[in-house]
Amino acid sequence: MNICVVHQHIGYKKDLNNKNKLVIDNNVADVVRKIFDTYVNGIGSKLIVEYLNKNHYLSPSGYRKTSIVQNENKTNYFWNATTVCDMLKNEVYIGNTVQNKISVVSYKVKKLRKVEKEKYIRVDNTHEPIIDKDIFEKAQVIHKERAKKVIKQYDYLLRGLIYCKHCRLANANCIKSKS
Repeated sequence: MNICVVHQHIGYKKDLNNKNKLVIDNNVADVVRKIFDTYVNGIGSKLIVEYLNKNHYLSPSGYRKTSIVQNENKTNYFWNATTVCDMLKNEVYIGNTVQNKISVVSYKVKKLRKVEKEKYIRVDNTHEPIIDKDIFEKAQVIHKERAKKVIKQYDYLLRGLIYCKHCRLANANCIKSKS
């Protein structure tokens, strides 16, 4: 079966002989392993981000652009918690390829929508895993326990369009804006 690889994930690079196959990028595979190991050992994503930024590790986009793992003079390409959480949930690190997560509503409008997890196209063992499946499953359990279920009290008409001048968030509860 031929699986199309759309973009690279940190820790992997495209095979030189087959552009649709992922191979482990040994330069950054240790960073991925460290992220999973520290998360499974009880360190949260925010502390992992602080560690990566403090030790001058370039973010995935920074690594793709510069091919440098660590840079003492780093002024750009900082890690964030969303990137770490996305990595922790991504099955590519256990050797699986998951596709069809987003579908196009209409090619004319170019509007996208998320697809239900039951309709994902999942192919197991398409490439060599970086992370052991047991560690990945532990990370999923921890992530589910830590995930907060946010219940919307109100659904505002202009939510997501208006942002606070002080904190730059779409947050109606900002302290500075009330004073």
